[in-house]
Parts: sequence; C-alpha cells; structure tokens
Amino acid sequence: TVGKKVLDFKLFISKFLLEIYYNLINCFVMKVLINIIISVIFICNFSIAQEYSGFSVGYTKHIAEDPHDSGNTAYFSDPEENGFVVGYFNGERSDGASFETEYSYYSEVSQKLTSDVTVDVSTFSSMINFMATPGDDEYYGIFGGGIGVGYSMVDTNYKSGSTTFNGDEGTFGFAYQLILGFGSNDYEVVFKRSHFGEVKGGSGKTSAGGNYVADEFDNVYNSIVFKAKF
Repeated sequence: TVGKKVLDFKLFISKFLLEIYYNLINCFVMKVLINIIISVIFICNFSIAQEYSGFSVGYTKHIAEDPHDSGNTAYFSDPEENGFVVGYFNGERSDGASFETEYSYYSEVSQKLTSDVTVDVSTFSSMINFMATPGDDEYYGIFGGGIGVGYSMVDTNYKSGSTTFNGDEGTFGFAYQLILGFGSNDYEVVFKRSHFGEVKGGSGKTSAGGNYVADEFDNVYNSIVFKAKF
C-alpha cells in the first residue's frame, strides 16, 4: 500500500541519515585520536632532551666596584677579595642548547673600602641560565648567560680613633651573569661574571652620636666553577 511504502521510505531515510551521522562522529573521534597521538609523539620527542642536575663549587674574586656614599668620602678603587661559591643546579640540554636553574651561595668576604671602613659581604642568588652548547655529549662548549635575583648582606665596621659604628643592611635585587666554559656528560667547568647590582651597608648613629652614611658599591663576582652532574 501507499502508506507502507511511505513508512519504508522514511525508515530508509532515517537509517541513511544515522549512518552519515555515525560516520561524521567516527571521523571526528579519529581526528581527535590522531591529534592526541601526534601530541604524544611531539612530547616524547621533546622529552628526549637530556635532563641533569648536580652540585657546584668554585673559587671567586669579589669586587666592590665604584664604592661611594652621599658624603663624597675618599674610597679605595674597586677593592678585591678572594672567596668561594657553592650551589645546586638542574636543567636540560638538547640540540646544542641548555636551559638551567641555579641556586648559589657566595661566601662572606671582607673588603676594606677606606682606611677606616671594612665591610663583610655575602650573597645568595637564584638564576635562570640560557646557554649555547655546541658539540656532542662527550665534549661541548658553553657560551651564554643568565638572569635572576640576588640577596646581598653587607655588614659595615667603622673605626676612627675612639669612634666606632657597626651596622648591616640587606639588598634584594635583579642580577645577571655571563657564562663561558666547556663540559661533558659528567661535569662542566665554567667562568662566570655575576653582577648583583648596587648594594649598601648599614647606616645610623656612631658611638660618638654622629650620623654614619651608608657605604654603597656594585656587588660583582668573577668565579671559576666546577659542576658535577648527575
């Protein structure tokens, strides 16, 4: 009958549309799966980067660059003093480049700024380093630098005749460094010039009741560092 034929035609159309719908769904799911697989492959390839971490120790030459104060005191010219640095680092190396985070402590050193003023200086730092590392795993060069923050403590000791002053001041600020060296799978040897900005020592009243103006200088370290990698 005509009614039955119409019903059969509607069922045919419904089945046809459902098949198109399921095919579209399957295509969408397949695309999603393909994208997920591609993403996983990309992540896996990216994770091939060699991860490393370790500890470092080094010899430093601390420089109190351009010492001065607001009172125009006569200072010695860029005094230097030897010390050491210890640290921890972790990073990744891939395709001739390295990305690294570094945490360091620069030991306390005593700098004579004038005949009457000595300052004890120590610094903590947290840096992010970016380096070109051309070569293979056995041996490669290191050229780069880093940026971060540093916290420097300056303890001032003043004595002129019977008048004395002692005070300290901490300075937190932006830091940067330049890095040059060489390395392998197990170790790196680098020269670093690290700059922690202008810092200042204590200020206040002297033992005689006068005002002591803070000494200021640029806090700079040249260091040769051995890094053991794990």
